[in-house]
Amino acid sequence: MTIVTVVPGIEGEVDRATGCINWQGSKFGNGYGRKWIDGKTVLVHRLVLESKIAGFLHSSYFACHTCDNPSCISPEHLIAGSAAENTGQMMKRDRKTPRRKSIPGSGKLSIQQLREIQTKYLSGTTKNHLAREYGVQHETITKILQANIPDNFITVSPRFVGEIQDNGCIIFQGAKDGAGYGKYVTKDGKQATVTRAVLAEKLGYELPTYIDACHTCDTPSCINPEHLWAGTRSQNLLDASKKGRTQGKSHPLSNAKLDWEQVREIRQKLAAGERMKDVAEAYSVGRKTIHDIKYHVTWKQEGEEVPIPRMGGSIDRKLTFTQAQDVRERIKAGESIPKIALEFGLSRSVIYDIKNNVTYKGV
Repeated sequence: MTIVTVVPGIEGEVDRATGCINWQGSKFGNGYGRKWIDGKTVLVHRLVLESKIAGFLHSSYFACHTCDNPSCISPEHLIAGSAAENTGQMMKRDRKTPRRKSIPGSGKLSIQQLREIQTKYLSGTTKNHLAREYGVQHETITKILQANIPDNFITVSPRFVGEIQDNGCIIFQGAKDGAGYGKYVTKDGKQATVTRAVLAEKLGYELPTYIDACHTCDTPSCINPEHLWAGTRSQNLLDASKKGRTQGKSHPLSNAKLDWEQVREIRQKLAAGERMKDVAEAYSVGRKTIHDIKYHVTWKQEGEEVPIPRMGGSIDRKLTFTQAQDVRERIKAGESIPKIALEFGLSRSVIYDIKNNVTYKGV
């Protein structure tokens, strides 16, 4: 690994094959590097370009990559461009695909049905007949017949359009959130995640709130049912950690409150039996931070093995089954959940899950 300083305070790893210098700190879900400066989150590659052009980049201009690598911060791979120029480059390099809303009828009919309509019309079936057969308006049939449907587009059950990739991924063609996950509006007007809907259709039941829709391909916008599996949040985080997809707070340029020496001390104290609550107070961090350090969700060294979760997603049960039964009996007797959580040094959510039989179901 070769780390170089691009500009003071900004470093990256050199990729000798491509010439890119990849940012090693915190990133947005789309891969662009970010840095916290004076209370604001800024784009790292934009800072680098501003150092190259000797001045602030006007807000109407983008910092564009000639290498198409969002995490690259090499000054030689960055140029200033307008929104139109940036979009033009994306289209020219086939990095921008048609969105679902650009294909008429895809909200109600599958891609296969749209192709059937085009084929039947060429075979002599009238528009009026097609409109009645498929339950859509005559105007919609006209638009479908004029539409150019890419050969690699497919409808994934229950009703989402995706683009098939060479690696087997099916990239959702609708709206996405900041991390790249597909989203849609349900019948009752609420926003929901596409991957959860696809996985629920595959499994045949609605996913509980404590279960994530996880990817084997590590591509957030992929909706291929074969690439999705159901796992607890702990299993999802550990899967990401094992694959090196968690940045944690391990890079010197990140906003870490701890360093490696303190992290090793924390793990030694936890191994010696100290409570997470006490360790968190000693280092002025939250209990979640200590929890993630203990189980190597963050601050994971290269090549390091991480704990494998037990059945049901529990890495290390915080209570025995006898204690869990005692917790339920105390709650039934009227004792408050905050008091019990404080006594055991656990979060209230852990006690709530025990109460509601989310965990320790065998008790």
